[in-house]
Amino acid sequence: MIQSVVPENGGGMTVSKYLCRAFPLLPGFCVRNALKKKDIRINGKRIGTDETVWAGDEIAVYTEKKYEPKPLKVVFEDEALLAFIKPSGLPVDVDQDGIGEDTVFIRLQKTYGEAYLVHRLDTGTEGVMLAAKSRDMEKKLLDAFKNHKVIKIYRALAIGKMPKRTQSLTAYLTKKSTAARVFVEDVNAPGSKIIETAYTVLDEKTVSDVLFSDLEVRIFTGRTHQIRAHLAHIGRPLLGDDKYGNRAVNKKLSQTDVCLKCVKMMISGAEGLSKYEGVWFEGEAGQWKIMQ
Repeated sequence: MIQSVVPENGGGMTVSKYLCRAFPLLPGFCVRNALKKKDIRINGKRIGTDETVWAGDEIAVYTEKKYEPKPLKVVFEDEALLAFIKPSGLPVDVDQDGIGEDTVFIRLQKTYGEAYLVHRLDTGTEGVMLAAKSRDMEKKLLDAFKNHKVIKIYRALAIGKMPKRTQSLTAYLTKKSTAARVFVEDVNAPGSKIIETAYTVLDEKTVSDVLFSDLEVRIFTGRTHQIRAHLAHIGRPLLGDDKYGNRAVNKKLSQTDVCLKCVKMMISGAEGLSKYEGVWFEGEAGQWKIMQ
């Protein structure tokens, strides 16, 4: 069973829409089946139709245990630091309306009680993340990320042939509060911040008359949507990225997830963290299904 109490700003939508936002990895068919079987309760009352929920409503859904949120896969742990894998589609924290019963933060809390997030990954991005198990480690890790003392290596699948086999790109990124996206330009604009993104082509393959480039990417600055926006800026958007990418290709290949994952990271030269110098925190790189 999964449960949720609708937050103050989370009401006024159908229960199926609410559950989709509260439990983003819960398959849609589970909700549909639960409605058919009257296995959803709102404030203790069984429902069989897609009713509207309101702030304060208590929702319970009876479903198979395999569909309930699971602990995060941990790849490194000691007394102070955690490295784990964030699944694609799982948000780091609640959304703008406070909705989110299944997030990275909540999964960490359920397992460790006290754990502190020190950086983010986009909801659609899979990969390695770090968390602190104490306030002292939180401060050290926050400083390490702020001062660019964490090496982050990604895999990305870009549409098109890259300009070079290996290249380091520099541009300027602007984040506007009125837009749900960022903007990249070649010249420094008011309010923009410099971004540095380097890539190496690992493989190329043509699928359905579209050439794809499998890339290893390293970012030297950690800005919102940096890899997605920077590669789109040079005309090589990521497969599955409808925000910055090629929607026609995404639709043609039925690709809804952004092909981007953080495969490993390492702390290097950070004050107070010499214990972890040279240690790679790694997930599984794997191969993109479309490239197999």
